[in-house]
Amino acid sequence: MFSSREIQNRVKSGYIERVGSRLKKMRKQLIDRDWMGLKTEANHLAEGAQNFGYKDIAEEVSKALQVLNTRTLSRTAIDTEAKNALEHLFQKLDRFLVDEQDS
Repeated sequence: MFSSREIQNRVKSGYIERVGSRLKKMRKQLIDRDWMGLKTEANHLAEGAQNFGYKDIAEEVSKALQVLNTRTLSRTAIDTEAKNALEHLFQKLDRFLVDEQDS
């Protein structure tokens, strides 16, 4: 039988793995200019980060979502502000994943 602490650690570990998968998917969505898909993935990231106490990640995702939600986005053209906001988020998530691997 697993202790509640062990279960919590396993669930948290699963979330961290999903962050890596979502990040990879979001990078492809940015290349494809799949803005709706990006918003969906970002919302999932924010919810999970909030649930697991990663407030800084939730805030960064919220900042990127705010930019995405206030821009007129098209598949035919890249929006520089949206791209920059997402690339900044991707860097934060990369650092988060490295930090979590080291701990």
